[in-house]
Amino acid sequence: MRNLLIAGLMAFSIFSSNLLGQTDSKSGMHCIETDDVILLKRGSKTILQYNKKPTEESSKHEPYYTRSGYIHPLYSPSGKLITGDYAADHKHQHGLFFAWTKTNIEGRPLEFWNQKLKLGTISYSSTEKIIEKEGACGFEVKHLFMETPGSGEAQPVLEETWSVVAVDRGEEFFEFVIESVQTCVSESPITVEKYHYGGMAIRGNTQWLANAKDEKPPGFLETSENHDRIEGNHTRPNYVMMHGPVDGDHAGVLVEQDKENFRYPQWVRLHPTKPYFVFAPMVEEPFQIKPGSPYKSRYRYVVFDGEPNAAMTAEMLNAK
Repeated sequence: MRNLLIAGLMAFSIFSSNLLGQTDSKSGMHCIETDDVILLKRGSKTILQYNKKPTEESSKHEPYYTRSGYIHPLYSPSGKLITGDYAADHKHQHGLFFAWTKTNIEGRPLEFWNQKLKLGTISYSSTEKIIEKEGACGFEVKHLFMETPGSGEAQPVLEETWSVVAVDRGEEFFEFVIESVQTCVSESPITVEKYHYGGMAIRGNTQWLANAKDEKPPGFLETSENHDRIEGNHTRPNYVMMHGPVDGDHAGVLVEQDKENFRYPQWVRLHPTKPYFVFAPMVEEPFQIKPGSPYKSRYRYVVFDGEPNAAMTAEMLNAK
């Protein structure tokens, strides 16, 4: 029995190692899809993990915080963890995720960000495509935004398609693009109300969170206009960088919004103390997602090691 147990543990270890990319011998840009996740990889290195099912961490928290259809972990080229998930201070923030905040349909309130309100859910629906070609890899998936009324059966109100494609930037950077297309599947339009946050967001590594209330956060938020997290909040920059110390080194991510995005350049919510920011097109006025008129947005991510400077930033902005 003991030998069988040891053999089983060894087999699990080998499987886990392969999944995380420690022994994957395949070269170039490629994908690995399982029942639970999709991995984007460059050789043996994992770029990101997309979660088709709730992670093991979800079982440690209240059921209403459970979520699928988001990216975590996101790694730097040296393997440093960039994102956070189910953080103690904001359990509803999940790595790299898209969620509208204060919304309504026919006057009924919807809420996809603050999950504790139990007014809406977002989940993975299906994998539409796996992409592998010279110098790039990616996938296309569908999400469902569900209205969850206090009584009655949950109903889909939005169907979202994510196209996530990573390109080979060599050893120095990881780079990928997320394109989101949201289609209203209800008979009535979805109103995204004026609010100070909501949209395409990213939650950073917990190591960038201040431990004390008055402590300066160890992580940094910087905009294309050279504003910090205080000056840059609710401005309209082209990009935002989040970076800081990770396990004794330094790493981060630059997120650039596409010029074709609705209300470009969109406003950004930069949290004054916590490692997260979100591109929020409803900061100054509401809008609607109507049947037959999809909401489209596109964002480019460049993940890096080291402390960024002007030359490094310029290189990251040089899209391949």
